[in-house]
Parts: sequence; C-alpha cells; structure tokens
Amino acid sequence: MKKIVLLLLLFPLFFSCNGQGNKTTETTYSQKLEYGLKGAVKEVVTYIHTVEDGKIPANTGKPFGKITMTFDKMGNVITINKMWDIKSIGKSEFLSVFSGKGKSLSYKETAHLYDGEHTENSYKYIWLDDYSYNVRSEKDSSYSNIITLDKNYRLLKSVFKKEEVVESIQEIETIYKNNKIQEIASTETETTDGKKTVSYRIQVAQEYDNEGNPTVLYGYYDLNKQKVKHVLYKEYTYY
Repeated sequence: MKKIVLLLLLFPLFFSCNGQGNKTTETTYSQKLEYGLKGAVKEVVTYIHTVEDGKIPANTGKPFGKITMTFDKMGNVITINKMWDIKSIGKSEFLSVFSGKGKSLSYKETAHLYDGEHTENSYKYIWLDDYSYNVRSEKDSSYSNIITLDKNYRLLKSVFKKEEVVESIQEIETIYKNNKIQEIASTETETTDGKKTVSYRIQVAQEYDNEGNPTVLYGYYDLNKQKVKHVLYKEYTYY
C-alpha cells in the first residue's frame, strides 16, 4: 500500500508548473516561487482529465484528479487538497494544512485512502543548505523526501529515500518561451527490489491567463510527445 500512496503523492509533482522565467527579482523564499506562480495568487485549482482515443475532453466532465492550493499574500502555502478517483484502485483524498512562513515550515496531512484507511501525519521542512531541504515525517523518520532547488528557488529534483536506500528520483527540466513556461520534462527513476525503471512525463502549456500562468496543459508519457495522455485545466484566483 505504501507504494500506491507514494505514487499518489508524487503525481502532482509531475504536473507542477515550476519556474518563472530565467530570472526573478524576488530573493526571499516562498512556495509560490517553487511552484512558479506569477502574480498575487490566492488559489489555484487543477483538474486532471484522462485523454482517450486522442480526444481532448472539456473541463466539464469528471476529472480523475483535482488539486486545490491556497496561498497567503506573501506566497506561503496555506492548504493543499488532493483528490483522486482512479478506477483501478478507487478514491483517495489528502489534505495538508501548513504552518509557518518562508523557510520555517511544517504541515499536518490527513489522508483518506482508497482502501478505507484513515491516516494523519505531521511533516517539517529541514533545510540542508540554501537551496535544498528534507521533508521529514514526524511519525516515521526512516522516510525522507529531499528537494533540490535552483538559485531562483525553482524545483530541480525530488529524492524519496527509506533510511539510506533511494526509492525514487524525479528530475525536472523546464523550457521557457517569451518568459513563459513552454514545456516541463520530468524523468523519474524508480528502484524496486534492486531493479531500476525509468519513466518520462512531459507537460506542454497550450494556453495562459493574463498573468502568464498556464491554464491548459497537455501531458505525455513519451519523449517524442506522440500521444496526449492527460489534459490539465487550471483556474486561478488573485488577491
């Protein structure tokens, strides 16, 4: 079960729109920088739909994933709510409530899992240097999630470990055009029973709002972007 829960937690990272162009004038860390949001964002709602037979669904049907994030005026995350309804396993929901500002962060997560299990856990950001931190579980310190950022606090890498054993590595490359995100390429290397598997997820922005935040994105699982697997619709509310 831990494996499936880990995948559900990782999935939003595959589709996070990190990066604000090649430069930023902001020097104080906030999670808004990490998620690459432009403008005074108050809330972001992401709807994730499956694409079947090459037909792009409108954002009127039932998504299999919905992610709602709220921010304060300084760009600190207040809450993250993730809801998944995956046919093969059922429904799951995760609610994270954050405390703290800037780099001094912690959060409490409540999970209602597909198998009926209810869990609660608390996490704390432990900064390893200026641009990397470990998200440490207070309940089970054997697991760690080490995040690496670039000099503008954009997401570069996420490493999941149990004790000293690396279970998953996600590396992200972002391509820009006209100071807007054009494409995000994610490479994940997963290790199970000593065997490594590599998978790719490519996200390509199709439309933007007036602030330059992407509102429609196509998701691919192949580097050649031959077949759209998912479409993401994003709705933004600003202060």
